[in-house]
Amino acid sequence: MMNTHAHASEGAPARALLDPYDEAIRLALDNKDMRQELAAAQRRAESAAASRDKAKADADQQRERADRLAAEKAAGKKELTQVRHQLGQRVQQLEAELARKENAPAEKTGEDPGPHATIKSDDGAVIVQLAFNQVHIHEPDRWYMVSSKPLDKAEKHRMIFCGLIDGIMAGEHATFIKGAIHRLAGHWRKENGCQRIEDLDLPGRVVNQLEDAGYELLSEIDTEGKRKSLAGIKGIGPATIQKIARAVRKAGGK
Repeated sequence: MMNTHAHASEGAPARALLDPYDEAIRLALDNKDMRQELAAAQRRAESAAASRDKAKADADQQRERADRLAAEKAAGKKELTQVRHQLGQRVQQLEAELARKENAPAEKTGEDPGPHATIKSDDGAVIVQLAFNQVHIHEPDRWYMVSSKPLDKAEKHRMIFCGLIDGIMAGEHATFIKGAIHRLAGHWRKENGCQRIEDLDLPGRVVNQLEDAGYELLSEIDTEGKRKSLAGIKGIGPATIQKIARAVRKAGGK
């Protein structure tokens, strides 16, 4: 009897540990804790995501504002540059008009252009003027003027315009403009004793050969001694040198 009782007593705690009801309660409590922790973690994740979204939205907004300000600044700078250019051209136009009226310049005739000369195209759409050591190309209907660099300041007294000249020379009056600016600039250089080779009465081929060889000014070929060196230029022989000499003498050289 004693052995049987002892065996029953030893087995009781084991049954208590494995009681399904207690185990279910323990699991329920564990699941509740896990759900609470999961819910808390989810709330933290949602809060972090909301913070990231807000930060991204703020950053995007700041970026858009910076881009907008940069675009407005660029547009304002461009407009200011255009206004300055238009004002400068308008001032030059008024100065040229004043000089023309005060000095009664020559119109498009065969007479020698004066110090403030005006040459008009046949249709009156383009006016080319010489004033204040500059050649001005003016289109009255468009209130537009392009001026050369002052001839007394340009290197070797070249005819130099800004890039706007390309568009003008692509128009229908290009031939007239080219002839007019050549005539007026040549007259100014002759009056100031600094003629270029392009001002001489020479074929275009010869002018190009001389310029390609580095000769630009009349003063570089205005004596017989200087012209002897031209024999070394490919394509220029004795006959061409004689032709150059005649053109030089016609222009007042030796």
